[in-house]
Amino acid sequence: MKDYPSKTGFTRGHHELAYLLAKGEPKKPVEPLRDVIQWTYTGNALHPNQKPISILTPLIVRLSEPGDVVLDPFGGSGATALAARMCGRQFILIEKLWRYCEAARDRIERKI
Repeated sequence: MKDYPSKTGFTRGHHELAYLLAKGEPKKPVEPLRDVIQWTYTGNALHPNQKPISILTPLIVRLSEPGDVVLDPFGGSGATALAARMCGRQFILIEKLWRYCEAARDRIERKI
């Protein structure tokens, strides 16, 4: 849950969705995460849906093993890549808009 809405229509969207997809039959985490997690606004300087690295890190730590590959099919600003790298995981990002590919690549190279 976040303090600001991403979209306002009939309701104000104060949440972001995340999907967990896993191949095979992975082990369940010893300590599962809550399904709603508070976070601090990033300012969205690089992407309209930019996520804080601090919210992605616990997901990666609890749901993968060191050396695993984390796939983000909506690579955006590269936050998932930075979080994966910090956690000792490999990563693959997919992003259809070139300006965000460049922003993510620059961010990953500068480690910000």
